[in-house]
Amino acid sequence: MAHRRLPRRTAGLHPRGRLAHAVQGALIALACSSGALHATASAQTPATQADGRQAYRIVAGPLDDALANFASAAGVSVTVPPHLVRGRSSADVDGRYTVEEGFARVLAGSGLYVEAVPGGAYVVHRLPDAQGGGVSTLPAVTVTARGLSTEGSHSYAAPGASIMKSAESLRDIPQSVTVVTRQRMDDFNLNSLEDVLSQTTGLSLETLGAGNKLFVARGFEIRNMQVDGVSKGFWGGTSAMGIQPDMAMYDRVEVLRGAAGLLLGNGTPGGTVNFVRKRPLAETYVGVEAQAGSWDYYRTMLDATGPLNADGSLRARAVASYEDRGYYTSKTETRQPFFYGVLEYDITPQTQLTLGGRYQHFRKDGAYWYGGLPSSTDGSDLKLKRSTSFGPSWAYYKAETQEYFAEARHDFNDRWTFKVAGTYQKTQRSDSTLWVRGNADPQTLTGAYLIASATPREQLETKAIDANVTGKFDMFGRKHTVVLGANRLEELGKSANVYDFANRIPLDLSNPHQVGVAEKDLEPNLSDERTVSQGVYGTLRLQVADPVKLVLGGRLSWYDYKDRLAPGSAFKQTREFTPYAGVLVDVTREWTAYASYADIFEPQSNNKTVSGSPLQPAIGSNYELGIKGELLDGRLNTSLAVFYIRQNDRAMVDPDNATGCPGSASGGPCYVNGGKVESKGIETEVNGEIVPGLQAWLGYTYNNQVYLKDRDSTGQATSNEGQAFSSITPRHIFRAGASYRLPGDFNKFTVGAGVTAQSKTGYYSGDIWRQQTGYAIWNAFARYQIDPRWSFSLNVDNLFDRVYYTSPGQNVYGEPRSAMLTLRGQF
Repeated sequence: MAHRRLPRRTAGLHPRGRLAHAVQGALIALACSSGALHATASAQTPATQADGRQAYRIVAGPLDDALANFASAAGVSVTVPPHLVRGRSSADVDGRYTVEEGFARVLAGSGLYVEAVPGGAYVVHRLPDAQGGGVSTLPAVTVTARGLSTEGSHSYAAPGASIMKSAESLRDIPQSVTVVTRQRMDDFNLNSLEDVLSQTTGLSLETLGAGNKLFVARGFEIRNMQVDGVSKGFWGGTSAMGIQPDMAMYDRVEVLRGAAGLLLGNGTPGGTVNFVRKRPLAETYVGVEAQAGSWDYYRTMLDATGPLNADGSLRARAVASYEDRGYYTSKTETRQPFFYGVLEYDITPQTQLTLGGRYQHFRKDGAYWYGGLPSSTDGSDLKLKRSTSFGPSWAYYKAETQEYFAEARHDFNDRWTFKVAGTYQKTQRSDSTLWVRGNADPQTLTGAYLIASATPREQLETKAIDANVTGKFDMFGRKHTVVLGANRLEELGKSANVYDFANRIPLDLSNPHQVGVAEKDLEPNLSDERTVSQGVYGTLRLQVADPVKLVLGGRLSWYDYKDRLAPGSAFKQTREFTPYAGVLVDVTREWTAYASYADIFEPQSNNKTVSGSPLQPAIGSNYELGIKGELLDGRLNTSLAVFYIRQNDRAMVDPDNATGCPGSASGGPCYVNGGKVESKGIETEVNGEIVPGLQAWLGYTYNNQVYLKDRDSTGQATSNEGQAFSSITPRHIFRAGASYRLPGDFNKFTVGAGVTAQSKTGYYSGDIWRQQTGYAIWNAFARYQIDPRWSFSLNVDNLFDRVYYTSPGQNVYGEPRSAMLTLRGQF
């Protein structure tokens, strides 16, 4: 039988996951003291060999006794839910093994596996296949402690998240956090960053003018993304990631909603996203995919990993893909080769070095344009065909991203760890196309126009580093944890952009045509920007009582921006302190209630007061109350939260100095602090296994946000006051989906469905209100397990072919119904 990769659910978490077994039956804690062990076996324990192996001789007998005897001989502890081992027996174990190999021998053929958790302990679980009724016995199992990794878990529930700089149970993070697991990405064919975030609880999508994507949480733009906890910054929305990376390189995606100033320093109080890369595995594994879908969409992927030397101290992983696809818009085609490689080396048992990189190239040709579809002059829907294209045949967009990263980790002991990680990324792009401008008369279909648009060159470099120490210490008879760190992000952006506003090309929607002006005939607008964000941070988690944790933290930040080609553009923020506080109370063994406060600052020092001094930053404060559950032995995560965000001291025009400000390089208006907005709502989420074989996720967000104070240049309240400050944010967002492996004779089939629904949104273009009514988009899939190695699946998106706009600000249609066939192999 083929080697099997195993699920890892709770490694790296505190013992509460083990206590959850008590709901299903009393735990058997098999202690390591020899006096407590059954005397039906004997163990020989000579000195351990250099490779970690020692001799064991465990006599066949009841499985619980065998596990206890082996744990005693190995000097470790193992926790066993009694219902898993009741009535089961083990075979003889006689030979030299590592602890993991020995446990695998004891459990051989049982349908069970053990998982390593901190402190030299192990927990016994049942394999998902054994739960589903399709497999009752399995060959010997190899155990590897994989921390928070979700690949191979077959689960929509994550064991925790690393977004707060250390491995934490979701219950121990006093803010709303969603983790999209590897299994969810595979089941629902989420191949791009946009695919994943569009199906994440609480997030909505906006398309920027140049076609980049921006994601919004709780009414605020997400201005900073991270990879393995290292900041990527903000540059045109998702452009901070370079070319949107192929999601095949990631193990999971962690999304924190609410102010993330502790992690980032500056930004909006919407949240942040952390992408966690796949790492090399200790066991050899090869995965392959071949896909074919609507509009000539073809994609292949190879994922290979394993040890490179005899003792497994050097491991590697490579992920490569190639995508060649058409689109529902006429005559549009993209090609995208991708490669990700990583090496992991255990210099010593306590020290690990990781090196890796990503290369990606992207080219789009044909009917490619900016600005979306034109709106009507009265706000009505022009009802253009979804295949409508205004891009000329000569239009193109090309980009290349090179990313390199390194990480060093040293465990001083089982309590203290130092980690430093750095990344360098360079993206270069160019394009030439047309931009749709203006509005069209719904009767004559005229009035809109095209202008030539080009980016002869654009380059973005990011250099980032994050170093931190995490540790545990004892005080007043209790165990506490601390994180201390510092990070720095430098973004260097150079661009040359062309917009030919002087030459309008009339657009007749009844007979669209495409003409343009070559980019060489136009004088580009140049920019040369540099942004530096840096700071020191710390978090202290105090176990003040058995059920109560107090979390205190803060960050001291520095921010500096300058466009070297624009005099007077420089602004900075110095020694800005960002506090963080939370309290968590374990109501039961499975439920934790929490309250938290977090804030973040948004620099505004480019705006000057009448005295010439820079404006103070806007402060976004997030207050949150909630409860989180970790049910069914960690197989199901739930949460319910109430949040309130207020952003104070937003920039407003000084009514007494509305023009000719002495502190302004351009002679524009002076500003004062004083604008206020608020966002409040409710959020609930469920992820994981509802019953054996049924994996599901559900997320609902109610969000109401409003301008509290906004003044014009005369000092009078603007029409904004009392209105939503983010009209593109739906008041209601609902995301849900499930997959079910059929029982009995049909257990080779898995079926699933999902829905993305939201209430109406809108956007003002001048005095024209563009509205998108509420909609629900359904997706479905079916998978057939051909044999243990191969599976075949069919995914259908927009199942009922709903016509809708994904972004009312740009009038971009959502993709029509489409289908994708996927053949997957695992070796």
